[in-house]
Amino acid sequence: MGSHARVPQVLPGRRRVTATDRARAAEWVRLAPADALPRGEAVAVDIGGERIAVFHTEDGYHALAGHCLHMAGELNEGEVDGGEVVCPLHAWRYDLATGARTDRRGQSVAVYPTDVRDGWLYLALPASEQGQ
Repeated sequence: MGSHARVPQVLPGRRRVTATDRARAAEWVRLAPADALPRGEAVAVDIGGERIAVFHTEDGYHALAGHCLHMAGELNEGEVDGGEVVCPLHAWRYDLATGARTDRRGQSVAVYPTDVRDGWLYLALPASEQGQ
C-alpha cells in the first residue's frame, strides 16, 4: 500500500464534513479527481512544505500528517488495519479519524478534513499553513 505524489494529485471516498470543519479550515485544496485513488490505497502529497498521507478506506478518505512521530516513517506506506494505520518502521499505530496513537496514549499526528465535491477530492489546510 502507498505511493508518493508531489503536490496535489490524489484520490476518492467520502467523509462527512461538518460546519466546524469548514469554519476551521483556512483553505480547501483540490487534490485530484475522486476516482484517482482506489479504495484500499494511500498516497503521500506535499503541500506547503508539509507531507500529508491520504488514505481511501471502506469508510471514505482520511488525511494525516505524513510521518510517524517515532522515526518519521512514511505513514502512507503503512498497512491499514481496522481504522488504524500501522507505521512500516516500528509498528506505531494511529487512528485514521483522529490521528491519536492507539498503542500509547497522549501522542497524535495532525488530521486534515477531506471532502468530495463535484467529483474532486479536497483537503482542508488549517489557518497556520495557508498561503504556503
